[in-house]
Amino acid sequence: MTFKTAGILSRMVLNDVQRKAVEYDNGPQLVFAGAGTGKTRVLTAKIAWLIDRGCAPSRLFAATFTNKAAREMRERVERFIERPVEGMWIGTFHSLCARLLRIECGHLGFQPSFTIYDTSDQTMLVRKVLQHLEIDDRSVSPKQMLAKISHFKNQCIKPDEAKEKATGFFGQQLVEIYGRYQLMLREQQAMDFDDLLMHTVCLLKENKDVAERYAAKFDHILVDEYQDTNGVQMQLVKLFSRKHHRVFAVGDDDQSIYGWRGAQIENILSFESHFPETKVFKLEQNYRSTGAILNFANAAIKDNTNRAEKELWTDSGDGFPVTVSRYRDDRQEAQVIADTIRSRCRGGKLRGGDIAVLYRTNAQSRVFEEALRKEQIPYLLVGGISFYDRAEIKDCMAYLRLLVNPCDNVSFERIYNVPARGLGEKAFGVLNEQARKLHKPLLVTLLETDPESLGSRCKKGYAELKDVFQLLRDTAAQGETPHGLLNEVLQLSGYIDMLTDLQTEEAAGRIENINELVNALSIWSKDNPDKGLASFLEEISLVSDVDKWDQKEDAVNLMTLHCAKGLEFDTVFLVGLEEGLLPSRQNLDDETKIEEERRLLYVGATRACKTLNCSHVDRRYRFGELLAQSPSRFLQSIPFTFYTDDDQSGNFGFAQQQQQSQSFQRKKFTQRRAVSQQRLERSDIPSQPVRKPVRTQPEYDEFSQDVVEYRMGQYVRHKKYGRGRIVSISGFGTDMKVTVLFNDGTRRKLMAKFANFERD
Repeated sequence: MTFKTAGILSRMVLNDVQRKAVEYDNGPQLVFAGAGTGKTRVLTAKIAWLIDRGCAPSRLFAATFTNKAAREMRERVERFIERPVEGMWIGTFHSLCARLLRIECGHLGFQPSFTIYDTSDQTMLVRKVLQHLEIDDRSVSPKQMLAKISHFKNQCIKPDEAKEKATGFFGQQLVEIYGRYQLMLREQQAMDFDDLLMHTVCLLKENKDVAERYAAKFDHILVDEYQDTNGVQMQLVKLFSRKHHRVFAVGDDDQSIYGWRGAQIENILSFESHFPETKVFKLEQNYRSTGAILNFANAAIKDNTNRAEKELWTDSGDGFPVTVSRYRDDRQEAQVIADTIRSRCRGGKLRGGDIAVLYRTNAQSRVFEEALRKEQIPYLLVGGISFYDRAEIKDCMAYLRLLVNPCDNVSFERIYNVPARGLGEKAFGVLNEQARKLHKPLLVTLLETDPESLGSRCKKGYAELKDVFQLLRDTAAQGETPHGLLNEVLQLSGYIDMLTDLQTEEAAGRIENINELVNALSIWSKDNPDKGLASFLEEISLVSDVDKWDQKEDAVNLMTLHCAKGLEFDTVFLVGLEEGLLPSRQNLDDETKIEEERRLLYVGATRACKTLNCSHVDRRYRFGELLAQSPSRFLQSIPFTFYTDDDQSGNFGFAQQQQQSQSFQRKKFTQRRAVSQQRLERSDIPSQPVRKPVRTQPEYDEFSQDVVEYRMGQYVRHKKYGRGRIVSISGFGTDMKVTVLFNDGTRRKLMAKFANFERD
């Protein structure tokens, strides 16, 4: 088939499959575009081709997921057609829906000048909702409520519909909060981000005239990153294309890594059922990575069952072999990688900006930040802030600083109501006034004042805070180690309980960051046995003030695997490939989430253009202890012929280990399960109905790898509270909490991983 516009395609560098996808115009299209196969090139070429054939830009609806991608797409189209693009609907789903709603929102009872609330605005509004409904925000987390509300909106479920399906007290309370939240948004002429999508769908479904107008307005619907669409975005695509079904969807199911925030991989995998007569194209020729990297990535992803069959290839040659390095611990991993980076950049052939260190969780950045600082290597923390600038780390440091310097009013103001103790601005004003009268710092004033004299409304909160600091000061006076003091802070203040109760992805990440701070303190204490907490705080304050690097092209990129999607680097260090990290320990029991974790590995590997270095460690610091780690199951499924083994642990290499690992791991698991069962059978504790015996973080020493398990009815001994019996267990794994009835009659809820129970 030839078109009069063949000239424009001749100016575009397209392979045969790409060209066919661009020229096809006989119904819906799905383009499976593997990593590095020219997805953006095809999408922009399609838009340019349609415009060059005579389609008005204003009749194209092109949705992507970032403003940057939308800008780049528009610029490329204009270069192709050699003229400005006027009136085209191109942008993120949220920006396009906002544009539509500014025009049509009168049908929904909103003014065109409505405000769009960000996350902090939403949190503040939910707090007002809870106050209006007389619900204590210490028992109901605003962030947890917002996550639940977002889930409703991503499925286009309005409050009335949610109310019909609500069950139980929590479910009914949730929909009541949701309903009031939506009412207050409307009263304030505001929408949140999820509203932009949901209100657009509702408008098109409930107003026939508007729906007809927009169905006739757009001749082509083009969607980038289709694997990242959620339920409401899928509905938008169907509503806009219902007259002609000319949908051009581009994506890669193997790069679907946002399920935790609502993305549905089923949207791309079931595309043909939603749009019959779909023509499918597969882009498999990779223009980014070497053959060795692609062989590794293909082997990594092949075990996923919920995917479209495809395999990346390149004609650029194999290049350098992929390396899988094994290290003794995470400090050696970071230091060797920093040394390697310094060596490769020394000759000037490779810049820091060409290098990325990719990891699963933000908490892993700390050891790499410290190693790079030590080697004076510039780095850029992408998609996040420096470890010691994170809010949860600053909170912990504020508690510790007050133990060293009670005159630090700035630190006191930061944490006097964190976690929430019912101490608002008025309560702070009362204490501040008392401190001014006594001419003393805030904490000293609190410790020397009877909370009764501060007013009936705030006496309970200040009494709790006073007790916390009195206990912490007593513990410090007894010579507790710095990381032991931090554990006491986390336990006595309720900070960890606060984060655990949120049950969100963000809170889990913050807990991981705090665990890394415990690790830092533990390592520092071992390296500096003659120094105390004050010295550590001084060193950290200097580290936190390191100047920002101006030349970002010379700065090594540190980022999570989620942040790395869509980027590419000459050299990639893919670190922490261990069970519990990749895959994450939170997802080990869900095969669907395991597949998403495997896609994260695939995304990380395919960021590399020339060199891919993977690594895992034998031991990693967690909760202040050096704990044994095992290589990721994903590594163990990749034939060792696809990489070079680099063992720096002092033991035999991973490739040798892999050849016998599967049978060894099965035997080890069977033995461990048998030991656990024998322990349960020998126990003289009456059996009680529990979900299942749940183990906390395993304890290891040099000669033993026994797993410590907690169960209801078990007797334990705490170094502060004495002997007691576990009466209830909640949560799993690292988030498990145990309620203990101690012999003195007190009942305490403790985080199992921080309790440090002695064997009884």
